[in-house]
Amino acid sequence: MKRKLRILLTLLILVILGACRNDTGVIKTDESMTGAADSKQGETKVGNSVESTGDQTNESMDESNAGETDESIKVPTADTMDESSDVIEPNTLYAEGEDNAIDNPVLLPAPPFSYYISDKVTDKENKPIQLNERSSKANEITDDEYWFINNELSMNTSQIPVPSQDTTGNLQDEIYSVWNDLLITSAFYDDSYIYCTYGSDYSEGYILNIYDAITLKLIYSLDFSNYRYSPDYMKEDYDYIQQKVVWASIKNNILYISHSHNTYAKSSKNMNAYITAIDLLDMSVLWRTDALVCNSRNFQIHGDVIICGYGFTNEPDYLYQIDINTGKVLDKMQLKSAASYIIQKDDVVFVRTYNTDYEFDIQEK
Repeated sequence: MKRKLRILLTLLILVILGACRNDTGVIKTDESMTGAADSKQGETKVGNSVESTGDQTNESMDESNAGETDESIKVPTADTMDESSDVIEPNTLYAEGEDNAIDNPVLLPAPPFSYYISDKVTDKENKPIQLNERSSKANEITDDEYWFINNELSMNTSQIPVPSQDTTGNLQDEIYSVWNDLLITSAFYDDSYIYCTYGSDYSEGYILNIYDAITLKLIYSLDFSNYRYSPDYMKEDYDYIQQKVVWASIKNNILYISHSHNTYAKSSKNMNAYITAIDLLDMSVLWRTDALVCNSRNFQIHGDVIICGYGFTNEPDYLYQIDINTGKVLDKMQLKSAASYIIQKDDVVFVRTYNTDYEFDIQEK
């Protein structure tokens, strides 16, 4: 539809310009106007995105085009992560079509793969939460569902459609299940936003679309392709080290987002499992944690602290507290196995690990 409208608009312009020709064949027109029209036409690239009615396409994806973005979108380079980098103007962050839908995601530059903090961040000192262990008991390893039901907990996740399993999911019609030829691979939400990841298959999740929870309008589309692979890794493990978006949360216009892969840390030379804070005004990185702090399936924000977990087979298993202002580790507590889910209910933090269930009371200082 958008393509047809652009073609009609171009034909109309040509007719008008033809009427404006003088006897010498010179076009009497404002060059700045035609340049602006040409520029506008090149700003957006309409692929196989769905119509604004919510209809969705199920065409298969050409993997060679996975993660392709519009080259006209300007982003900072990986080498200019500090304040000296060019700031993206808010009105150039998204390539928008006539229906105000985002057609192309913002490609974020390669992140640092060690601890980083921007000069824009004020190093305000925070203290860890006092967590007092209430209980810990062995679980059945595969009884995750029972743990949620028994403790009346929810992860705020949505079921995604999986045609091969005849699963239709429970997403709203306005949420794209196929976007730019990419499959939706996970969906979760909070009171303000719905977060959906997309990839070429269900093991991926490098595109993050963020929808308004009330209007269901797509308001951010971010391409984390440059976050997928560490700068060094064991080549024989390449097929297992792609880091995908695991969890995300927006607070005060800052996106807190975790990336990790699901294999041994040594496979990516210990460059795995980060949380990154991104300023949504200009898409700059405010801070990034040390490696190996968050491969849990979610993280929990409590005040000025992010509670998350990291662990894997034959690796240390810890529950971490991260300073929300700086990304620094405030505290870590050893667990019997790797944390999967971390959910706060009232003043209790429930932690589900591979083989043990914990409950911690929050003691406010």
